[in-house]
Amino acid sequence: MEGKVALITGAGSGGFGREMAKCFASKGANIVINDINLEGLKKTQEIILNEFKVEVLIAKADISNSNEVKEMADQVFKKFDNVFLLVNNAGIDSGLYTSLKTKEEIYDKVMAVNAKGAWNITKAFFRRMKRQKQFKPIVGKIINIASCAGTENGFNPFFGVYSASKATLIAFTKLWALELGSSNITVNAVSPGVLLTPIYNNDPKLIRMLLKTRGVKLPIDRIGEAKDVAEVALFLASPAADYITGQNIILDGGMTVSINKL
Repeated sequence: MEGKVALITGAGSGGFGREMAKCFASKGANIVINDINLEGLKKTQEIILNEFKVEVLIAKADISNSNEVKEMADQVFKKFDNVFLLVNNAGIDSGLYTSLKTKEEIYDKVMAVNAKGAWNITKAFFRRMKRQKQFKPIVGKIINIASCAGTENGFNPFFGVYSASKATLIAFTKLWALELGSSNITVNAVSPGVLLTPIYNNDPKLIRMLLKTRGVKLPIDRIGEAKDVAEVALFLASPAADYITGQNIILDGGMTVSINKL
């Protein structure tokens, strides 16, 4: 990925964003990291610069605010001449509420970040990506980090609006693949299951308890890690995945196929 720039949203809280940034940097990509958490971004930047000889730009912005996203895009292109890889990773949960018991302000916030935020970012960068002819045959790639909670077998009233927001992101993945394919931009999604991340306090016992309360079993009986997501994202970013678009890769240790079967 030398000479290419990877932009990752939601890279300030550890978890998937930080791990993906490290993974792309290990292959020579320059990195743009976005979040509203400035201290977390500085930590991510420090980790990457200590390990890899790449450039890392901090781009603090609220992705649910289109004006801030436009300012971020200007900042990015003052520093770099491309964004080959765009990873829509930023997301928030909606609490343990069914969709119809969720307060309106929580609904608005979750949909604004998880769905509209990815839409804002993609709208701000896709035109410039289309002109990156130096990277033929594929001039740019977009990866959306969705969730099993947004898939047919993973819909969960326990996560209500969060499930709906991630289903929206999966739908956008397919729509954008159709809209951008003729410009040689691929768009794919990764849908993790219940993995060790800050949203679960990186606590495997908490995750096991959650799975037990929902009657869910894992065919591959281990809790996944952020590294698992980063490595799938790296595959999608690589030339090996140049002919893959509009797909949602489910990364859950078999959790969703096990429902009502184990």
